[in-house]
Amino acid sequence: MRTFLTAAPVAVMLLVCPGVNQAQTKSSPKQLFEALATNKHNDALKLVQTTSDINYCDKSGASLLMCSAETGATDVCRALLDRGADYSHRSGNGITALYLAAQNGHTEVVRTLIEKGAAPDARPDNGATPLTVASEFGHTDVVRILAENGANTNLQDNHGSTALILASQNGYAEIAEILLGKSTDINIVDKNGSSALILAAQEGHAEIVRLLLEHGANTDLQTVNGNTALILASLMGHQDIAQMLLTNGAQVDLKTGTGATALFAAASRGHCQIVTILLEMGADPFVKDSQGKTAFIYSRDYKVKTILTAWTKK
Repeated sequence: MRTFLTAAPVAVMLLVCPGVNQAQTKSSPKQLFEALATNKHNDALKLVQTTSDINYCDKSGASLLMCSAETGATDVCRALLDRGADYSHRSGNGITALYLAAQNGHTEVVRTLIEKGAAPDARPDNGATPLTVASEFGHTDVVRILAENGANTNLQDNHGSTALILASQNGYAEIAEILLGKSTDINIVDKNGSSALILAAQEGHAEIVRLLLEHGANTDLQTVNGNTALILASLMGHQDIAQMLLTNGAQVDLKTGTGATALFAAASRGHCQIVTILLEMGADPFVKDSQGKTAFIYSRDYKVKTILTAWTKK
């Protein structure tokens, strides 16, 4: 049932392309591009010293520094920067060298660019920051460096996702902990209305759910469809998470846009133990959705039907 699901954001990837159609200079920046594209970093390091146009770009706007950052060629990056390469240069879609290094987890390149003065919050057309994309792909050390050097943890990409939302959705507990130590707004929601807690609960990341709850995450935020962390945890069968949410005050009978509650979600998927927990925590088995149906009607599991029948007779 699509109502209960959310979509994950997609990151932008710049592919290093060795084919450069512009005229080759005497010092051949094209050769340097090709050396980087084939990971011949020693050759690339030598070529840096003889390349006259240190800020040469290919047709997409990718500079030599950007290509070395994407491939993790730290020594080449340093040599280019020492010769005056522009660390603030953007490609045609707004990508920077720092973004590429962060996306690919090249910690030392990120450190080098930050030390040279690269802006940690420069964003390409997709709205993601280096911190956002590093958090999405689980590059813990990169996240730590960026967070310690002033990266804004609350910036949202074009989907409304923050670094914390993406780390929580993808199960990176250590990154979430780093971000929560930097004045991060824990209750920001994306364009679907999903918070970090909602997505962590949906995906079954119990450690992150626990961490978010300890930092005061709002248990009752609802997506645009009305889903809560409890409803999604109940739907997906994450019993430990459902229990944590209830223990931390989640409202048991909040309704989605169609009038369904967590009990409906658990019953529809045959999650007997969660159904029992919800009922014990006060879920009303008589609640009806917008079609006038109760959770019992949506259950196809005999045990669940038995449990619900027993509770309706109390």
